[in-house]
Amino acid sequence: MSSEAAGEAPRSRGFVTAFARGLEVIRAFGPGAGRLTLSEVAARTGLDRAVARRLLMTLVELGLASSDGRRFSLTPQVLRLAQAYLGGAGLDRRMQPSLEALAHRIGESVSLTVLDWPDIVNVARAEAPNRPFRHALTVSTRMPAHATASGRVLLTALPPAMLAARLAAPLARYTPRTITEPAALLRAVEACRAAGFALLDGELEEGFASAAVPLVDSAGRLVAALATSSHSGRRSAAALEREVLPLLKVAAGEMSALLV
Repeated sequence: MSSEAAGEAPRSRGFVTAFARGLEVIRAFGPGAGRLTLSEVAARTGLDRAVARRLLMTLVELGLASSDGRRFSLTPQVLRLAQAYLGGAGLDRRMQPSLEALAHRIGESVSLTVLDWPDIVNVARAEAPNRPFRHALTVSTRMPAHATASGRVLLTALPPAMLAARLAAPLARYTPRTITEPAALLRAVEACRAAGFALLDGELEEGFASAAVPLVDSAGRLVAALATSSHSGRRSAAALEREVLPLLKVAAGEMSALLV
């Protein structure tokens, strides 16, 4: 079936369907789906079993997947794909010492995040020392962009038409404070752009506040957001703004100097 017949946007003449299908097979794996049978991969991707099998066997021969004869799983070689992105964007291990130092200084966990609409994705993280309670956040953790400080910062980099189109889509309300109305959210993004930071209080989860600042490269392009969050019992949104936000800005400036 053609993309037009299926209701999808028409593909360009340079589009390689087999390559796209291979990426879909890789994306079929994930949390709760670390080991999949051929039938499960075919079902999760919508591919014919014969096509899915050829793609899986190709991944096995490339060392990107392994098989015990019935189930398939990805290998650590897949991480090279992520490393190519992180290194190309400058968000590789060069940033980790600065993240660790910041987490120790402010006593809160910190993250570098990028936009993958409708989510933000953690690409680097440092945990706060001696923190008895921690969120189950790791590198690759996803959170909704519209309800997080990081997302608010990252949305400021989008062209106006693209930003308006994305904010017009239905968005989930996580708490009574979550901004979901397009015009109000657009105003919030514009306020973030003008202020140079985002501070959200209870929009993703009651009792939690988050702060984020932009990380820009030498050309002034927004590459990532540097963010932290805290429970109101430990630090209120006002305390985050007063005590932590200035340190986030200093750290972001130091990290930006590492970007070429």
